Amino acid sequence: MAKAQGEEAFNKRRVRFSYAGVVLSIGLVLFLTGIMATLAYQSQVLTDDLKENFTFTLFLKPETSQAQADAFIKEWSDEAEIRSLRFVGKDEAAVQFQKDLGEDFVDFLGFNPLSDAIDVKLKADFVSPDQLTKLQERFAKSSIIENMAYDRDLVSVIHQNVGKINTAMLAAVAVLLLVSLMLINNALRLAIYARRFTLKTMQLVGATKAFIHKPFLKEGLILGALGGLVAAVLLATTYAVLTNEWPRLGVSLTWSLWAALAAGQILVGIALTTASTALAVHRYLALKTHQLYE
Repeated sequence: MAKAQGEEAFNKRRVRFSYAGVVLSIGLVLFLTGIMATLAYQSQVLTDDLKENFTFTLFLKPETSQAQADAFIKEWSDEAEIRSLRFVGKDEAAVQFQKDLGEDFVDFLGFNPLSDAIDVKLKADFVSPDQLTKLQERFAKSSIIENMAYDRDLVSVIHQNVGKINTAMLAAVAVLLLVSLMLINNALRLAIYARRFTLKTMQLVGATKAFIHKPFLKEGLILGALGGLVAAVLLATTYAVLTNEWPRLGVSLTWSLWAALAAGQILVGIALTTASTALAVHRYLALKTHQLYE
């Protein structure tokens, strides 16, 4: 009797340690996943900011009047691609060019060789080589446009690198989730292994599979939620430390972002543990009685 009680107490301790390991494993892996998601978000924010400050310059024909330029701006302002349009007169362009050059080239030449222009800023989703080529073709149809200029190489580099970064981030998150699933599955199988005889007894006395699964799935749900909460707390601590050390990060490391990631971490934790629990319980229910001793 005492031996049986001692073995039961030992099994309970082992189950508690296994469950603690599950919560810790989930918390750490989901925390790392949250960090990767944060980096991916920061990368997207910086990329969008860079794209929306990208300038497509339209040079106007010399005979273009201010009224024609204003009409062009009004016509294009409502287009889906456009974030802003600004008329830049040749005198204003000359002043800016002189600042960049460091010399008064107008006095040197005796005239202003620059043209009136319109600076076009686009929405981030439309700054790609294909979209810009299509937009260039549309602008070329205008009777007041003489020439166009934009940094093609910069757009290509941004477009290619963003794709590579996003792919790398997704691959890293997928690997972390796979490792998490393996660790969680092994820990839960160990915890349920200690209770395999209870499972088989319930099955032998006529309990349905749904009835047997229910308490274990409830435990799995709680463990997943706790693991997600651990990850959320670690992520919140990281945000607080980073924004305290570098206040400028507070602009993008917002608590609304943290809330969205925390909710995702808890949901993923619940999904992982309930799926692993269901698989482990199903496995032991499928075994014959003599196989439980192996």
